[in-house]
Amino acid sequence: MQATNRKAAVQLAGARAAGSEATRIKMLDAALDIMIEEGIRAVRHRAVAKRAGVSLGSTTYHFASIEEIIISAFEYWRSKALITDSPFYRKTRALLAPYVDGVVPAAERPRIAAQIYQISLGYLRSQLSGKRDDRLLELAFHHESVRYPTLHQLVVREGREQLAYLEVVHRAMGSVAPAEDARLTFSLFRQLEQSAVIEGAGRLDVGRVRRVLHRHMVLCFDIDLPAGGDGDG
Repeated sequence: MQATNRKAAVQLAGARAAGSEATRIKMLDAALDIMIEEGIRAVRHRAVAKRAGVSLGSTTYHFASIEEIIISAFEYWRSKALITDSPFYRKTRALLAPYVDGVVPAAERPRIAAQIYQISLGYLRSQLSGKRDDRLLELAFHHESVRYPTLHQLVVREGREQLAYLEVVHRAMGSVAPAEDARLTFSLFRQLEQSAVIEGAGRLDVGRVRRVLHRHMVLCFDIDLPAGGDGDG
């Protein structure tokens, strides 16, 4: 009898924990929706509770402060879009995997550079045309990170992880300054992403993206690349 009661108690505790986590996720989704539609300053306990369809008390129970909501929302958002889930990461990693020493032989670099260019173009087209909400959130979190030290640390750490991988790519392509080239690529990607959000163009200027990216790759890899193609996203 006691064993049965213990089992029932464990099952009940598990169900409550699952329900609590589901409620928390619902509130984080609500916070992200508010950020996209109204801006990050519109995130308040009452607004999140109303959007999520939960009580104000439940919101304050899960998140003691607005800062906690924002930081938790950032961590939740990024957990859904880890760098290792990025098509750019997966495809370039697979492309470079055969080179066990981490360096592409000079004779093969033109071919690999052309493929990296196509992968990059496809990735940027996907980010700029189909993931505008993510770019809005990224801008909002980066701007708000100057106010919250913990959020600032998370944003900086994420940037370092992205830079570290880009440095691997440039080192593999024989760069004499892979860290600096990684920063140039990182800055270019971010500028293209942010300008697309700010300009709010109804139609993505693929030609401009292609020309700028092609110029960058030619300079960084010191290889004459073909400029055609729609990108492999």
